[in-house]
Amino acid sequence: MNTRTRKWLSPCLALLSLALVAGGCGKSKTMKGAEVGGAGKGCYYYTTKDKDFKHVSQQATVETKWYDEWTSRHGKTLPDPLPPPNIWQHPHLSSRFAATMHENSFATDVSTEPGPMPNEAKVEYFHVLEKGTKLSGMSPFYTFLDDHTVVTISFGRDAAMLLIVDISGPARVLDYVALPGRGSKALELAKKSARMAMFRDTSGGAYSYLDVKGRVYVPGADNTVIRIPIRDHRVVRDEMVLLDLNREIKKGSWTGHAMDHPENHLTALMPDAEGRVWFTSKFGVVGIIHGQEGSGVCPPVYTTSIAHFALSNKVHHYYGDEMPEGAEEWIKRVAADEKNGTLLDNMAQRRKESMEIFDIVHDEPFEQIQNSFSVGPDGVYVVTNVGLYKLWFNEKTRHIELDPAWAPTYAKDHLFYDNDRKIKPGHLNNGSGTTPTLIDDRFVAIVDNAPGHVNLNIFRQKDGTLVSKLPLFESGAGAVENSVVAYGDHLIVGNTYGYVDPFMENPTAGGIARFDYDSEKDEYVARKDWPAVGHFDGKTATPKLSTANGLFYVYHRDMLEEGHHDWQLTALDFHTGWRVFSIKGYFDGDDFNDNVSGLVKKKTLGKKDYGKKVFNNIWGTFSFGPRNSIFIGTYRGYVRFSSAPGLKSEAAGETTPE
Repeated sequence: MNTRTRKWLSPCLALLSLALVAGGCGKSKTMKGAEVGGAGKGCYYYTTKDKDFKHVSQQATVETKWYDEWTSRHGKTLPDPLPPPNIWQHPHLSSRFAATMHENSFATDVSTEPGPMPNEAKVEYFHVLEKGTKLSGMSPFYTFLDDHTVVTISFGRDAAMLLIVDISGPARVLDYVALPGRGSKALELAKKSARMAMFRDTSGGAYSYLDVKGRVYVPGADNTVIRIPIRDHRVVRDEMVLLDLNREIKKGSWTGHAMDHPENHLTALMPDAEGRVWFTSKFGVVGIIHGQEGSGVCPPVYTTSIAHFALSNKVHHYYGDEMPEGAEEWIKRVAADEKNGTLLDNMAQRRKESMEIFDIVHDEPFEQIQNSFSVGPDGVYVVTNVGLYKLWFNEKTRHIELDPAWAPTYAKDHLFYDNDRKIKPGHLNNGSGTTPTLIDDRFVAIVDNAPGHVNLNIFRQKDGTLVSKLPLFESGAGAVENSVVAYGDHLIVGNTYGYVDPFMENPTAGGIARFDYDSEKDEYVARKDWPAVGHFDGKTATPKLSTANGLFYVYHRDMLEEGHHDWQLTALDFHTGWRVFSIKGYFDGDDFNDNVSGLVKKKTLGKKDYGKKVFNNIWGTFSFGPRNSIFIGTYRGYVRFSSAPGLKSEAAGETTPE
C-alpha cells in the first residue's frame, strides 16, 4: 500500500537496529536518542537505563523413571534416530538451533538436536528474583549463539529484559538490556478479567527471532521493531536503534483510533525468503520492512489490513443471501482503493462506512491476529480468527498481495474455517490458536475453533484447497493453542482445553492425537494406538520431536497429582508411542528460595507446594538446546533439563524408520 521512506543509519549499521526501553521502578519508559534521518521519519538511535538484573541459578531435586512398557522390550536403551526432516532452510534465520519459538520458519516444532536423557540428568532453574514491575520473569523464547550461550527474554508484569546467558556451567548472565514493557498494573493481577487480558496478550517479544548474523529482532510492546546486535556475547549498545511503527499500525488497522486501544500491539516478526521483515499486529495489521542493507537510508515500510483480503468472499460467507444494503458497493470501493494504492489512507473512512452498513457497534475489529505466522520459500502464511491466508510481496507494485492461486479457493468457504466466535477455555482469542505449520512443500495445517469438536484442517500450499478435516479430542473438551507438530507424513496435536487462569488450578482435559498421511487416499487418517499408553496433560507447552533419538517430548502435569504442580518431561518413542522415560524436577518445602511475599506464594498458581508449582510453564514454549538439553519457560524464569550423552540406541523392532 502506501510507502513511507525514511533516511536510515549509516551503511555499517545496515537494515534494522535496536531500540530499547528503560527498566527501573514503575512503568517502563522509552528512552529515545537522536532521530536518524530527519524529523518525523521514525528511526532513532537508542539508549537504555538498565538497572541490576537479579537472578540466581538453583539446582532442583531430580527424579528419573524408565517405563516398563519400553524396558521390557528394549531395556534401558533409546529408539533409533529418525532421518533429519527434509524441509527448506530459511536463508536469513540461524540454522542449527531454534531460531524461532517453533524451532524454524515452518513452525514444525522438530529439531535434529538430541534432548535430555535419564543418565546424569540435571534440572536447573534459572530463577528471576525481580519483584514489583518485573515480577515474575517467565521466559517464553530461546535461541542460541553457540553451544555455550542462550539468548532469551524475561517477561515481568510491566517490564521485559533480553538476556545473554552463559550455559557452559551454572547459568551466568553475560549481558542484558531492557525491552518495552506491556504496561500492566499490579492491581490487574488481583482481578480475573484483567489477568485474562494480560495473559492473552502475546506482544512484547515472544515471537522474536535470531538471524544468520547473530542479530535478535524483537517486536516491541510499544509497536517498535527492535534489532539487538550481539558481538562477542555482548550487546553492541552504540549500535542500538529503533524503527517506530506506530503510524503504520494505526493507519493499517480497521480501528478508527487503533492506538487508543491498549491491546493493539505488534505480535510477531519474521523475514521472508528475500530478507524483507514481515510483521503483524493483534488488530490485523500486516506489514513489511523492505530491507536496504547498507544503503544508508531508513527502509520503506508497507502496511495493509488483513481484513481486505478475500473481502467479498468473507462478507458473503458470514451474511449469505442476507447481505445488508450498500454492502456490495462498499466492497467495490475497497477493491478500488486496493487497486489505486489508496486503501491505507482511506482505511478509517472505510471502517466508518462498514460500521454503518453492517451495524457494527463493538470497538474491536472483526478480524484479529493473535498467533505467529510461518514462512516458506514461496510465501507467508497467516491465520486470523477468521481464516487462513498465503501472502507475498509484489516488488513491481510494492503491494502485499494474496497468492493469486489461493484467491478462487475462498469461494469454497473452507479457508474461512469453522468458528463459533467464542473464546474456548484454553484459547487466547476467539479463533484458531495455531501458528500455521508447513508440511514440507505440500500442505499447511491449522486447528479451527468449531463448536463441539475442534478440527485439524490441512490445506494444500499450492492453492489452499482442503485436504483433510479431522475432529480432535472429545466434543466440548478440545482446544488447541499451540502449533501442530509436523514430521514427514505425520502430524501430532496437543490439547490445551481448560487452561484459563495461571493463578488458579485449572482442571484440564489433556490429550495428544496423531495423524498420518495416506498417500493412496490423499488424506490424513487418525492413528488410533498413539500414544500407546498414558494420558498426557500438556496444558500449554507445545510438544516437540527430536529426530536425533526418535523421541517425542511432552512437558506435562503428572496425572497422579491433583492441582497445578508436579510437572515433568516425558519422552515417547515416536514410532510406537510407548513411554520411554521421564525426568522430573522439584523443590521440597522452602528449597525454592524465592524473595516474594508469603501471600504471593500462597495465592499464585493454585494451592500449596510452591516449590513444585513454580514449574508451571504458563504458555511458555520449550526449545532444544546444546548438549542434550531442553529449555522450558516457567513461572519465575526458565528450567533447563539436561543430561550426559552416550545412551545406546536400539531398533524398536515394531516399526522401521522412514
